[in-house]
Amino acid sequence: MSVWRQKAIECAPELKNEFQANDLTPYTVFMELLPIVRQAHFDNDNDRLTKIYTYAEWCFKQNDQKLWNAVGVCFYEHLVDDDITYQQFTNWIKKDIYFEIRDLLNHRANEIQMERLDKYYGIIKRK
Repeated sequence: MSVWRQKAIECAPELKNEFQANDLTPYTVFMELLPIVRQAHFDNDNDRLTKIYTYAEWCFKQNDQKLWNAVGVCFYEHLVDDDITYQQFTNWIKKDIYFEIRDLLNHRANEIQMERLDKYYGIIKRK
């Protein structure tokens, strides 16, 4: 079994059967993890949040395009869609990752959301 599958199962053991399917892709994994991370935020389940965000970061830093692209387009960019994940965004997303996914976020977030994130991560706008 691939390492990315094993790590996904560690994040969501209740989806073990689904994550072992032959046709599973990293895109599917992150589509499944997104509602789980939302619920974990709602429940203040920091253990689960740590597992999922650590897994997302690990995938993002891999050389395999299918992993870093999947986490970008099926997970990170959707964190601004829901208020609960947006409000916690800066607690979980590191600065280096923010800089790399900023363009993805900019397509989904509104101007106020982007200004808040840019300010937090130290992006200075020149007028």
